[in-house]
Parts: sequence; structure tokens; C-alpha cells
Amino acid sequence: MTKYKLLALDIDGTLVGRDEIVSQPVREAVAAAVVGGMKVCLATGRSYVETAGVWRQLPLAEPHEPMVLFGGALVTEGATGRTLFHHTMSPADAREFSGALSDAGFCSVVAVDPWRHGLDYVRAAGGWGHEFLHRWLGRHALTVRVASRVDAVADLPPALRVSAVVEPAKAPELEARLRERFDGRLTMHTIYVPAYDFTVLEAFGGGASKLAGITYVGQPWRIGPGLVAAVGDDVNDLAMLRGVGLGVAMPQASDDVKSAACHVAEKGLAVFIHELIGGRFG
Repeated sequence: MTKYKLLALDIDGTLVGRDEIVSQPVREAVAAAVVGGMKVCLATGRSYVETAGVWRQLPLAEPHEPMVLFGGALVTEGATGRTLFHHTMSPADAREFSGALSDAGFCSVVAVDPWRHGLDYVRAAGGWGHEFLHRWLGRHALTVRVASRVDAVADLPPALRVSAVVEPAKAPELEARLRERFDGRLTMHTIYVPAYDFTVLEAFGGGASKLAGITYVGQPWRIGPGLVAAVGDDVNDLAMLRGVGLGVAMPQASDDVKSAACHVAEKGLAVFIHELIGGRFG
């Protein structure tokens, strides 16, 4: 048996690849964790609608643990999507960051709380990356509002995240400029997506993180971060991997992510979960 009470799993690059399918060995491993008494939650940068299809593939027991979405800026009920917790950006920061992305020639996208506002995203009509965003968002039953510029929308709902897809060659210089401009105000990540050869540049209100979301999820059962095992593969997982009792990196993760983790799941996620519930890690 393991001392860890909650297992938090990233989605992209951890639970699923580009095909969006959770493998049978991983489903069986998650089932074994649930039978063994572990709580299991997803901790992802996705929205509720983008996450639900993956969540439904997992053999989770009722009552379901909440989902940690938008990198920890939103926590929702799995079965209903009802918001339990949210961490929004200040309206001024959201507009300024969105405007900075548009001024740099990129398509800015604001993620909002669909439970409260009946809307998933507000995105710019143009800018580099808008065609991909149109295709990606169109793959899911999302409610998206399109405006010429997001920062000019008078009734823009509170932003959970502001992001854009960026040309990899231009990402480092843009990130450096924005970090200097928004230092101390926003949490920023840049994530390279090799399957599509672009970089996602995203910003959140200070304090939003997957770790914060997981901490909220564990509170009803008095499961603190020290009793959480979490698995991830990218820079938006760093705070989570560093802050939980057992942070685990996937084999393809960067050296920075692996260095932040206590363990690397070299044999894959399913094997790691079986080792976890078998007591290898305490």
C-alpha cells in the first residue's frame, strides 16, 4: 500500500497523445488505484469541454473528484462542470496582456468560466495562429465569441487565462519582453507543442497553478500536498511537481521538468501507477 492519498494526472503528453485515447493499460492502472482507495483527479491546461472526453474514459468511482482546469485557474465538478473554485486575472491585466499579443501580430484568446458566463473563450478574429485556433476550438462543442480585438470587448468576462499560439522562432524574444513588462503581476508559461510545431504562450493571475488547484481538491478529505502524487511533462507542471509529496515526470519531459520531479516514469504511466499503489514510494 502507498501513503499517497491523491493521484493528480496531467492530460496532454501524460494520459493521452494526439489521438486523445487513454490506453487500456493506463485505464486498468487507474482502476487499480481507485480500488486501492486513492482519489484521482485530472490537472490540465484544458477547459472542461476539452477535458470531459478524456475524463469519461477513466474508470473513476463516484463521488468523482473535481477536475483542475486551465492550469489551476478553475476547479469544476467532473460530472456537471459546475464551478467550485476560480482564480481570475485582473481586468486591466487581461486586457493589457491580450492587447500586447495582438500588437505583436498574434491571435489572443481569453478563457472564461463557462458555468458562470455561458461562454468558453473569446478570441481575436485575426493574427498569427487564428486558423489553427479555429480548427482546434471547432473540434469540441465550445462556445466561442470572436472579436476584432479581445482587449476592445467592452463586456469581456473575467479572464482565467490569456494565451496565443506563437511561431517558435519568435517565442523567446516575445516571452522576454512580456515577462519584463508583466513581472510581478502575472504567471507566464511558454510550451512548445512538437505535434504542431508551435509554441503556446499563456498568462494567469499571480497565484494560479495546478498545485493550488490540487490543494483545493484535497481539502475535503484533509489531503495536503504532501500526500499527493502528481504526474506531468511540461513547464506548466513545474509548481505541481515541486510542491507535492511525489512529483513524477514523463520520460519525454524536458530536463528542467525531470529535475523538478522526484521520479521519472521511464517505463510509462501505467507501470508507475502500479508501482505507486504497490508501495514502492512509501
